[in-house]
Amino acid sequence: MKIAIVSEWLPPSATGQGLLIYRMLEGIDPNRYCLISGVEYSPNDPDTGYAQRLPATYQKFTEGPRLTRGYRYGLTPIREFINFPLTVWDRARQISALVLREQCDAIVAFTGHASDLPAACLAAKRTRIPFYPYVLDHYSYREWRNRVTGFWARRLEGLVMKRATRVIVTNEVLSSDLHRRFGIEPKVIHNSIDLSGYEDASLDPEPLGAEIKIVFTGDVYEAHYDAFRSLLAGLQLLKRNDIRLHLYTPRTSAELADKGIAGPIVFHKPLAMEEMIRIQRDAHILFLPLAFNSPYPGLVKTSATTKMGEYMATQRPILVLAPSDSFVSWYFRTHDCGFVVDSCDAMSIAETIERVLGSRDLVQQVITRAWEQAHRDFDIKKAREQFWNLIARDRPVNPLAGVN
Repeated sequence: MKIAIVSEWLPPSATGQGLLIYRMLEGIDPNRYCLISGVEYSPNDPDTGYAQRLPATYQKFTEGPRLTRGYRYGLTPIREFINFPLTVWDRARQISALVLREQCDAIVAFTGHASDLPAACLAAKRTRIPFYPYVLDHYSYREWRNRVTGFWARRLEGLVMKRATRVIVTNEVLSSDLHRRFGIEPKVIHNSIDLSGYEDASLDPEPLGAEIKIVFTGDVYEAHYDAFRSLLAGLQLLKRNDIRLHLYTPRTSAELADKGIAGPIVFHKPLAMEEMIRIQRDAHILFLPLAFNSPYPGLVKTSATTKMGEYMATQRPILVLAPSDSFVSWYFRTHDCGFVVDSCDAMSIAETIERVLGSRDLVQQVITRAWEQAHRDFDIKKAREQFWNLIARDRPVNPLAGVN
């Protein structure tokens, strides 16, 4: 069987979504899938060190019919209001053509560009094949910046979810929320990783040096800001000169200082994934933050960052600083596999750090449970099997594409 993947972000883009797709399709026969996106992915694109280009067919959406006039006299929202359904219709046409040409048996569409999910849903209806939305975050909540797009997303979300053959999500909190809102039963496939790189005992020494390293790897943006400020406030209460926050991020010190994130911080450039394993394992504490006050609390609540599996597999203690109703807090509390602070209280943060640094036996128990949970929920081999089994189980005989 063959599937069409619709996604704004594909490998080798340096995004969590591109990495997830790469991990799910790595090693899969490229004749079993094809890829379509609104972004141009050239074979000559430089290696991001994050995910490699896949060996399958890439296709870019061509620009369809749009209203290009109406910028004056406050008419821009009206023009964009009309352009959105035009884009959905045209992308559905292009997806349908791809399905027929490549003889696909199903369509899997990721949240990203707001038109992709409804376009894929319409294309699946036209070609009479199964449709799977792969929802990494709330389709409607993520359009908080654009009033017109948000309007359409809120009105189309229920239709897309209910018409899907099965909705795929990356965590239980998002699954529960979609069930409550739309009466559906999503399939949870966690944002998984290749655990083989973490099983080499030679990569498991005690952290080196006298300095206590709290490590965060990844981008820092609105979904994190006040959590970082709270961590630094907690470090200030400890009054210890040997603790440093090490950030492996594309952000500069000036950018983050402008957001009030300054103090005992050591900045590093992002590294390739294989190097990050060594960096994470050389941490005394791995930091997993989510903002308590952000422009998009609904997205924060259901966020399932790719770092979860990575951190749990490193066998280092994880400090979770996130709202109590978020998936991240729920997961680490439920499985007792990290140290959770679910408020911005600096004293609670300081006390938790002291407990981690001073309780060797407790830490060992917690990181052992984290390692076990990583194997149970975040093993890419299991995730890949779940994904393909789900699609194969629902596969009908496709009268348009034939039987592969």
